[in-house]
Amino acid sequence: MSNEFPDDLVQLQRNLRQATADLKAYLDERPHSPEAIDGWHDKPGGGYWLERRRDPSLGWSDDEKQTEADLRGKLLDTIEQVHGHPHWNTLTGPDLVKARMRLKHTG
Repeated sequence: MSNEFPDDLVQLQRNLRQATADLKAYLDERPHSPEAIDGWHDKPGGGYWLERRRDPSLGWSDDEKQTEADLRGKLLDTIEQVHGHPHWNTLTGPDLVKARMRLKHTG
């Protein structure tokens, strides 16, 4: 464990990394829109410089939407725990910013 940070804060940072990865992996497996929508295709010349395309989405089931909400809630809760940790009260100004950046690369 890091001597610079309390063990519980290092573990929270690990949990934050994992919660972020879990949500990203879940979203990457789903259609781009949770609601069913038609796709579209814009060609250059109609006010666009580049061709743009979005495939249709069949949407997500209610269970998929709930899983996404649960994963996002876990991520937000973990962010609050990391940012609200009492360790940060021991630092101010640039030292606080530098320490937060170092924590991101710890453990």
